[in-house]
Amino acid sequence: MEETFKYHSQRQALEFAAQIIPVPAEYPLKPGLPEDYRECFERLCRLARAVYLDMAKEPEAYGLMLLEISNADHNLARNSYRSIQRFVDTLNALFKNGEVSSHSLIVNAEQFRSGIRKLPVVTKYGLVISRLLKFGFQVSDFNGTVINKSAEHFTVEFPEDPRMIDTIKAYCECWKVLDQFRSRDNDVNRPLIKLSPQEFHHHFYRFDYKITADLTQLPLLTWVNDEAEYQGYDSRLKHFNEAFFLEMQKYKGVRYDGDYTYKGKRIARITPIGYTAMGDAEFRLSLKLKYMDNYADFIQELPEGIKKPMQEDSCRYCGFQGSTKEYCKFRLHWTIDGAAHTGCSFWCFNFDSYEIDDVPYYARLLALEYGLEKV
Repeated sequence: MEETFKYHSQRQALEFAAQIIPVPAEYPLKPGLPEDYRECFERLCRLARAVYLDMAKEPEAYGLMLLEISNADHNLARNSYRSIQRFVDTLNALFKNGEVSSHSLIVNAEQFRSGIRKLPVVTKYGLVISRLLKFGFQVSDFNGTVINKSAEHFTVEFPEDPRMIDTIKAYCECWKVLDQFRSRDNDVNRPLIKLSPQEFHHHFYRFDYKITADLTQLPLLTWVNDEAEYQGYDSRLKHFNEAFFLEMQKYKGVRYDGDYTYKGKRIARITPIGYTAMGDAEFRLSLKLKYMDNYADFIQELPEGIKKPMQEDSCRYCGFQGSTKEYCKFRLHWTIDGAAHTGCSFWCFNFDSYEIDDVPYYARLLALEYGLEKV
């Protein structure tokens, strides 16, 4: 299908479908969910994947942004990417404003209309509902464009698999509770993982099973490996990603929350370089370093693949926040082999050497920079 792409949204919808990670046969369920919810959620994932694939075939039928694939404006491409979310936003608006009874969702029509109007990327929600009908949903008081104005309540059903209604409702409720749970910073029961709202927000649209999991019981390594799967790391980077995580767990005070942090500040992460909405991002290990001259002897011992990014200048003298050619608080200075280098703390030290043997070198760089001690 890639050869027939006309719009960015087609490629992006395929990415959403591909990034729905497999649902494990066993994982700790959020308290209150039935024991067979895993199987139900797997069926929901299959349905969601089918909808995303349908979007890729007929993006205009869902009201997606129709940005020509030849357009290289990454800001517009990002808006196109966000338009994919209108499917789940419409679904969530239905289930957020409804209650389930005998596998039927009874929706308060006025609350649904009010909720859907507040969503920035959902216009002409009837397009999404019309496509859901083709997948087997039944929606009463829907005239093909909108919910009838005279309706006080309307129903949503899925006769082919009646429990699908219960499954979606539970998924939306899990997300709502999780969102509230994350906002209580002093809650002693908060999960070990603490991705930012914006980061974990994306998982909701990809039907991530972890939204339905008991996060306090889910091992951090599960997050690490799932993120590698979700991001589409190749096998080499997957192995490196896990090895780096296990190595950093050996140091006191280092936390993993999607990034690696120490004393509340990010010190490392694997990050995309490029524009993800354009589909051209590549992954790099980004280290936050500042005092390289303090451990210049160790830098000299580094393999050439790791040393190379430290031999490149990245300061663009951009004038950010009133900076000048003479001074910028974000500008870094260091010396290697007698050569002085300057760089930008926002752009420096992105490494693409992913051999397992490289892991101790990266960990040692961080240990020297931040005074890390092993557990």
